[in-house]
Amino acid sequence: MATPLRRLAGVLAAFAILMFFPTAANAGAVVDIHDSEPHATLLVSDPEDAYETGETDGHSDLPQVQEGVDTAAPVAWSYHITASCSGYAGSIRSGANFWGDATETSGSGTPVECVSGYVQGCGSATNVVGCNWGQGQRIVLSSLVSDFALLAAHEFGHNWYGHSAEGCANWGSEYEVMRPYMC
Repeated sequence: MATPLRRLAGVLAAFAILMFFPTAANAGAVVDIHDSEPHATLLVSDPEDAYETGETDGHSDLPQVQEGVDTAAPVAWSYHITASCSGYAGSIRSGANFWGDATETSGSGTPVECVSGYVQGCGSATNVVGCNWGQGQRIVLSSLVSDFALLAAHEFGHNWYGHSAEGCANWGSEYEVMRPYMC
């Protein structure tokens, strides 16, 4: 009788370890820059087929932009555009300027990188077209979107805000810019 109880205890202990500690299979699945949750953005023509703009859940650490309420301009902040964004600098500046008081620098502040395909390593989402790691520690934007400035504004917005309600991002307001999909 003692042997089956020991086996059961061993199985329960193994289950507890697997449930409460990361496993080797999950290690490295998410590129975690500075131990912060990434925020991804997707692209689609219809919300059901939309590309995500980063993780759409688990972002209770960031306040949400409230619909119909003007947000206070963020405090002064800075960013720099990397060489991978050649040809997109004007759109990135437009997106940054949506949030006010941004300063473009030659090498300090949030690095903004560009890719021609989907952004890799941004949480568990697929078809991600934009990601902001660590609330402005690193931003990656995909050239797959039709409104690159809107994508940039959305990702810069994750320096301060989480996603607003489901739907397609648009220029209507801060709330609309922070919707989780690019359509």
